Amino acid sequence: MTAPRRLFTALAASLVLSAPAAAQDSQRYATLILGSVHFGIDLNDFNPGLLLGHRWSREGSAVEYHVEGGVFYNSYEEVSPIVMAGVSYPVATLGRVDLRGGVSVGTAYYGELAPTLDALYDIPSAGGFIPLVAANLALRDTRHENVEYRFTALPGDGGVGVLNLSVAFDF
Repeated sequence: MTAPRRLFTALAASLVLSAPAAAQDSQRYATLILGSVHFGIDLNDFNPGLLLGHRWSREGSAVEYHVEGGVFYNSYEEVSPIVMAGVSYPVATLGRVDLRGGVSVGTAYYGELAPTLDALYDIPSAGGFIPLVAANLALRDTRHENVEYRFTALPGDGGVGVLNLSVAFDF
C-alpha cells in the first residue's frame, strides 16, 4: 500500500472511531458493500468492500449524522480507501421497516487512475483523491434495529451513474 493510501486509511479509521459519543443515540457499525450497478458505462459491478462507521443524533432531533471509512474493490479492479460523512432523516415507516433518506459526501483514492477519470469523465481529483456525492436510502427492520440495508446512488453526467447495495451491522 502506498504512503498516501496508508495515511488516508489511518485518517478514515481515526474519524470513525473518534466520532462524537456524547450524543443521545450513538452507534458504531460495520458496512459490507455487496456490489454496484453502473449505468451508462460498462465497468466492473463486483465492488465488495468493508467500512467502519459511527452514527449519532442529537437529543430531540430525528436527524442522524454519520461518518464511515474503509476500503472497497473499485470498478477498475483496484482496492481503494474511502471516507464518507453525511446526514439522514426518517422518511416513512412501512410496517416494521423504517425508511431513511439522506446524503453523503466524501472522497476515495484512485491513485494512478485519477488522471484517466478526469480525462474520460471530467471527474476532478486532488493527488488521486476524487470527490464523492451520494444520495442514500436506508431500510431498518424495527425487529432487528442493528441491521440496515442501504441503496446508495452516485450520479454522473449524461446518464452515467452508480447504484450501490450495502448492509450495515451495529456492534
